[in-house]
Amino acid sequence: MGMEQITSEPSCAARRLLPIPGVFYGGGCSYMACRGLMMSGIEDVLLVTHGPVGCAYFSGINGYRGASKKDRPAFAGRVFSTNLSETDVIFGGEGKLARALDEAVERYRPKAVAVCATCPVGLIGDDIQQVAREAAERHGIDVLPLSCEGFKSEPGWLHGGRQILDQWVGKESRPTGPFPIHLMSEECANEQGPALRDLLRRIGYDVVCSMMGVTTYEDVRRAQDARLIVLDSGKAIDEIPLMFQERYGCGFLRIALTGLGNLVHSLRAMAAFFDDEGLAARTEAVVAEELARIEVVRAAARTTWEGTVVGVFEDIFRSDDFAVLSCELGMDVIMIAQDYEAETYTEEGYQVHVPARVWDALGEAERGRLGLACAVEAACLPGCACCHSPERELTWRRATLDRQQVSQVLKATRPALCFAGVEERFGRQDAILRCERFLSDERGTDYAGFDGLARFARDLSLARDMAHWTLDVPAWAKEGGAS
Repeated sequence: MGMEQITSEPSCAARRLLPIPGVFYGGGCSYMACRGLMMSGIEDVLLVTHGPVGCAYFSGINGYRGASKKDRPAFAGRVFSTNLSETDVIFGGEGKLARALDEAVERYRPKAVAVCATCPVGLIGDDIQQVAREAAERHGIDVLPLSCEGFKSEPGWLHGGRQILDQWVGKESRPTGPFPIHLMSEECANEQGPALRDLLRRIGYDVVCSMMGVTTYEDVRRAQDARLIVLDSGKAIDEIPLMFQERYGCGFLRIALTGLGNLVHSLRAMAAFFDDEGLAARTEAVVAEELARIEVVRAAARTTWEGTVVGVFEDIFRSDDFAVLSCELGMDVIMIAQDYEAETYTEEGYQVHVPARVWDALGEAERGRLGLACAVEAACLPGCACCHSPERELTWRRATLDRQQVSQVLKATRPALCFAGVEERFGRQDAILRCERFLSDERGTDYAGFDGLARFARDLSLARDMAHWTLDVPAWAKEGGAS
């Protein structure tokens, strides 16, 4: 399969989040996307939340992303908020913001500061641009004002990315290797980030910047040195790299770093972009070495998980990654996805993908009862075109069902593990494996890189070993047991 199949239909841009309160929603507010997705990965920029202290809660759960063994900035792990009160909302909070900036710079001497505005700031009309300009003049550092009030219709990631591009990118430069890239990836935000960078360096790439992952103020200022931007995200944020491309003429590729098949195809596509024989040869050598190294772990895990049925509710954040990894361990993945051909979300609009082996086992009469009799063959799952599964050909049967029919399919197929959303929406509560680690947007980024499959298999084993605490009935509680 070529790289073009990684972004095959339905495309990331075409897929929509299901607006189900308590399960999935149409994305976070503008402030969250700006502060969290675009800004929090720049580790030496101090971020000030201008608004009530409640808005800063998100800052606390979206703080420093760097490796634990790395020297951290003095302000890492701390939350900075202007803590607007009722009085400030009435009389204005500009003075409070100015004092907060002065205190932050005096205490921590950061390379730069960014101010992220929240909803009340937009309502009362604080001029954060003027306050930022005056603070920059007083202290001689960059202060970036971000008018990312949560209620804004403009996505926060777009506002933040545009401001970074306009105000910071292109201010510095440095000599680069022959293959400089800008790696935009949330997967680089955790402990495996250094391993991913090392993998790319072994092939020959020079990672000049890594927005959305872990990067620095200096890296951002010279991000224009990259000849290729690679975006590893299920989110439809292509407009940011496209703005880079328009302004600086760099290339742009969507890639996927989670799952062996995804990773191999992505690395080959990157090498093809540079059209260099030496780079292509090194790519193949590293791929062969890594696949041979991880095959021992994959083969051992397959003996445990081969044929295990799991359910995935596709939400375009990280659930695709869970599906790919499960397939590569030999598991049979039932994916429930929105009917993307429909203009609006309805209770009848679920596309259910049932593995061919499971579909055959149901029998003709049962398939008819469940609404699967007219299912059509599908070669891959939505967003999961590339799976490394040399042992068997993966095919599914796809049918459009309503919510009640989906619940009946789950009852009949009895998946052993249901990832986030299946239980909440379709009432599948008796899965034998339970694990809070398999949350789509929070934990999915733990499984990137060639070693990600091993980490995923480890967490599956933890879920299996811990399942008895919630599912096993003790002897004294059973009917006729000891009193």
